[in-house]
Amino acid sequence: MTTHFVGIGGIGMSGLARVLHARGAAVSGCDRTDGPALDGLRALGIACAAPHDPAHLTSAGRVVASSAIDPAEPELARARELGLPLLHRSEVLAEILAAHRRRVVVTGAHGKTTTTAMVAYALDRLGLAPTFLVGGEVGQLGGNAAAGSGDVCVAEGDESDRSVARLPADVAVVLNVDLDHLDHYASLGEVVELLAGWTARLPADGLLVAGDGVALPTDAAVERFGLGPGEGLRALDAETGPDGVAFAPSSGGRATLAVHGVHNAANACAAALVLRRLGIPLEEGFAALATFAGTGRRFEAVGERDGVRVVDDYAHHPAELAATLAAGRAQRPARLVVYFQPHMPWRTRAFAPAFADALAAADVAVVGETYVARGAPDPGATARAIVERLHVAAPHLDVAFAADEEEALAALRARVRAGDLVLCCGAGPVDRVARRLVAA
Repeated sequence: MTTHFVGIGGIGMSGLARVLHARGAAVSGCDRTDGPALDGLRALGIACAAPHDPAHLTSAGRVVASSAIDPAEPELARARELGLPLLHRSEVLAEILAAHRRRVVVTGAHGKTTTTAMVAYALDRLGLAPTFLVGGEVGQLGGNAAAGSGDVCVAEGDESDRSVARLPADVAVVLNVDLDHLDHYASLGEVVELLAGWTARLPADGLLVAGDGVALPTDAAVERFGLGPGEGLRALDAETGPDGVAFAPSSGGRATLAVHGVHNAANACAAALVLRRLGIPLEEGFAALATFAGTGRRFEAVGERDGVRVVDDYAHHPAELAATLAAGRAQRPARLVVYFQPHMPWRTRAFAPAFADALAAADVAVVGETYVARGAPDPGATARAIVERLHVAAPHLDVAFAADEEEALAALRARVRAGDLVLCCGAGPVDRVARRLVAA
């Protein structure tokens, strides 16, 4: 039976396809456009096509789609007409997790990709050969997913579309609880309700690793972690510099990380607690994490030109944007220049004031028009609202609005100078601006 992925180029979908293929399953897929993601899958022997077309279903035994695919997509409509099983990607991820003896699922509004990658990297380095599925590229592991020979599966659980609730886990990590995805949640209470239903199903001999402020029901043991003094395993005296982060784990000793941002010291504590549950002492776990170099689009160094350093980051929530700017400021650049493009109209509408407050920590801010990943643009959710707020909140700041990618590049080129650090932030294609800025 061939499993056909509609939208196979997506980071989550491609990971599932990789693992199923490596396990010997017949896999095919398609996406709206061709590109490097599909080329990488083809190199593994997975048949990929573009664009979407109902004709792709000729040999399909079941069809998988993510929340990013419109239910009215003709390929999905044809699958329903043919009576083919139609699965959400989380159902396939649940199948993969269920096939392993030990299952680790990491979720939360912020930090789940990095923390999942930390756990997978350390397990791999320590010889446990995990199966892993991460929502970002992990260069040190050869990609975003792999089918390991060990009995541990480490997966990123997506709370954004509520699909984490489908995932079986023995060790659940809830890094934080925050309101972001207003297309799926009307309030923070709904996020808490969803996660509470999930953690309540943990086995009594399982483990919940919970960040500060996370209060969820469970019959499992609970281990806590955080940054600064508090309950559980703490990252104390954390400081960041050009080479990464150094901190004192409350368990003793000193730990270092090769990734930037003091928030990653807390992520490392969460990862170390997971590793301890899997039989690795804390000291050994922190030592393994010391050489973790990060994931794609998480404070990823793109390059340097004419004395200007350029970093790409996926930050698209006010809390993430503030943390990324703090990590950038810790690099001690002559000036901190930020290009930020908000992602989705509902996010701009809800968080424009908070985005402006975060950007006020920069020296120069270029704000791109709201990126619409799906659906129609909303004239009432323009990113100009962020610029207007910045003019009031930070009148000293050099601020520019960019209607498109070309205007963003022009605005940045007119402003940057030697010694600057440029952060290109957003969940949309801001990485294109980052790479063009270095190239030109």
